[in-house]
Amino acid sequence: MKKILTILSTLLLLASCSLSNKEQFVVTNNEVIHADTMATLPEAHIDYQKKVRPILDNRCVVCHGCYDAPCQLKLTSIDGIQRGANPQRVYDGSRILSMKPSRLNIDAKSTQAWRKKGFHPVVSDDSTDPHANLDNSLIYKFLQLKEMFPQPRAGLISSQIDTSLNREQYCVQVDEFEDFVEDHSYMGMPFALPNLTKSEFSTLAHWVAQGSKGHDKKVESKATKKLIAIFENLFNKNDLKSKLIARYIYEHIFLAHIHFDTAPERVFYRLVRATNRDGEPDEIDALRPYDDPKTKFYYRFKLYKPSIVAKSHNLYKLNYKKLKRYEELFYDKKFKVTEFPSYAPEVASNPFIVFKEIPVKSKYSFLLDDARFFIEGFIKGPVCRGQIALNVIEDRFWVYFADPNSPIDTNNDEFINKSKNLLELPASEESDIEFLSIWSEFWKKQKKFLEARSQHFKDAKKSHISEASKIIWDGDNHNRNAALTIFRHLDSASVREGLHGKTPETAWVIDYPILERIHYLLVAGFNVYGNVAHQLKTRLYMDFLRMEGENLFLSFLPSEDRKVLHKKWYGGNRNHLKFFVENPSQWLNTNFVTGLEKEDKFEELHNYFQKRVKRAIAPTVQKLNPSLAKLDNLKGKFLSYFPEIILLKVEDELYTITHNKEYKYVSFFLNDARTRDSLDQENDTLTLIKGVEGSYPNLFIELERDKIHHFMEDMANITTPLEYTKFIAKYGVRRTNPNFWHYSDWIKEKYLETEYYRAGILDLNRYNP
Repeated sequence: MKKILTILSTLLLLASCSLSNKEQFVVTNNEVIHADTMATLPEAHIDYQKKVRPILDNRCVVCHGCYDAPCQLKLTSIDGIQRGANPQRVYDGSRILSMKPSRLNIDAKSTQAWRKKGFHPVVSDDSTDPHANLDNSLIYKFLQLKEMFPQPRAGLISSQIDTSLNREQYCVQVDEFEDFVEDHSYMGMPFALPNLTKSEFSTLAHWVAQGSKGHDKKVESKATKKLIAIFENLFNKNDLKSKLIARYIYEHIFLAHIHFDTAPERVFYRLVRATNRDGEPDEIDALRPYDDPKTKFYYRFKLYKPSIVAKSHNLYKLNYKKLKRYEELFYDKKFKVTEFPSYAPEVASNPFIVFKEIPVKSKYSFLLDDARFFIEGFIKGPVCRGQIALNVIEDRFWVYFADPNSPIDTNNDEFINKSKNLLELPASEESDIEFLSIWSEFWKKQKKFLEARSQHFKDAKKSHISEASKIIWDGDNHNRNAALTIFRHLDSASVREGLHGKTPETAWVIDYPILERIHYLLVAGFNVYGNVAHQLKTRLYMDFLRMEGENLFLSFLPSEDRKVLHKKWYGGNRNHLKFFVENPSQWLNTNFVTGLEKEDKFEELHNYFQKRVKRAIAPTVQKLNPSLAKLDNLKGKFLSYFPEIILLKVEDELYTITHNKEYKYVSFFLNDARTRDSLDQENDTLTLIKGVEGSYPNLFIELERDKIHHFMEDMANITTPLEYTKFIAKYGVRRTNPNFWHYSDWIKEKYLETEYYRAGILDLNRYNP
């Protein structure tokens, strides 16, 4: 006889401890059914939006919200619930062949169509019988399993529970569940987190019994509909100039969660290509925004109905002010469009060819207006987590931008148009498994472009730093995007306006060609369903872009100081990058800027750049608790025990502590970035940020203000894993803490309170303790 009988007897004993005496378990068709669910099934309809959706968001979407959701089960909408689960992993860096895309509400538009694509149900598809609905619901069975086998309420979770990022998936189907339970009784949901409350469990169970029905309606204001109509009319004009402008804007904001400020609530839209001009948009299922639509289409704003999760929420605002800005930059600008560009991949993947007739200053100013949005695109775009791009960047660095009005070659239309074929991106050759061709073909083109660009520096007169720093964009003295801080959190990242933390090890200066290529490489042109060749090519080309940005920054330094930093940044294991520069000495030996006189010229250069952007980023300067701010001074190997992101609750205030790791292998794609030695670890630091930073918190800590000193003292005295474990036991909120959901809910509310439109549901898949 199967082990299920033994399990059932155990369950009855457990139930007597965890449930009231009136609750019993009965066996129906060899499955455990919670009799109390049926006994108390209410006659009244369980309201999905008011009762069910908040529970799903707060307890389930925290793990099931994006491409990296276990078994592709997205619980952010009723459509995702009805679609169900699929065992095929979206994140697979080793697949030889690309997989079929499975974008919700795009690649299939009915439950039946998803079944044909290999998705199996997690709720009953069509039954009206409450017993059958419970029998056929994997959601209910997994929730019930957690009720039967609750995890400990203190200490560590069982060692048999694997919480690692790439843990094995168990995409069990309903008819397999009985056998699955025999060996996986610890897999109840929420996985490796505290149980639902009795009320939450009852609400979800009754909703399932009633048929798991609901809708994700949003309230659209009349004012917003009016503004949408204005934008849609503008984007769907038929003259060549308007068609090209609309294509440019669409290909840059196609993944945005667009908020119209005529709507006071958190209501968002997506700009899509649709086959219909009126009614709800019927979105074309093209993989990339520049793929051939193969039919007549219209640009439409489609209401975004799923719950907002932080890791894919990239906010873009549209309003009447932005409408005037579009007119100023594009529609009122005098330029002639002679033909509408082809959608052939070799053309469409290169924005420098497609949009060559739109002035560079217009395009670059458009990007700079919302620079954070475009940089954040490769983090929150099609990848949800940026593991492809992020292996090449440091854990924290600052970004400045070239001024669109500065007289440099990369702002010059003639120069960019002459270089357009040298700026080809690898997305045009996704299916080519001979990925190593990028080391020759793409680098040869890249090298020719860099040589052409560097000619400007060779011919230009030396400039004093006070003049040279005017090349840096000042944000027009009001735009907070003038300078950004990028945080890397292993295989995810985040972007914040302004310059945060102490001066970082590296910095970038980004100009128009770099910013445009970042978008088309990692957002518009990246295929998360692509094969290993596509992913490696993307990864390698991002190396080029990182070096371009870093070297532009270094070019402002005197030659000798530049050489020292260049050797430090590209020394050691990064010597493989000497391939990229066959004869770098001329660039390293040529002085372009004068006037830096202090001993630490790297810091002095930052000071000049900071003066340049100071007025624009002033609102981003944070007033931190002075005692806590001392965290930024900590440095050393003891920090290596700490995770990437710690959310710190200090009474009524919320902070993020980011762990800035030193990486020797940051730019070497054949090495795992997690491979670090003791010399790396000695240079680890922390950065304190007010509010929420990042999308994947690894640890919650609660602290009283009068305990801050002891907290930092205890942190600095950690020398062994055991001491770190004791530290977490003293200050941390473990997965087993009965108040875990209380902290999680408080953080969510605080996030909404401080960043109402930008906030999203945080992902707990990477929670550590």
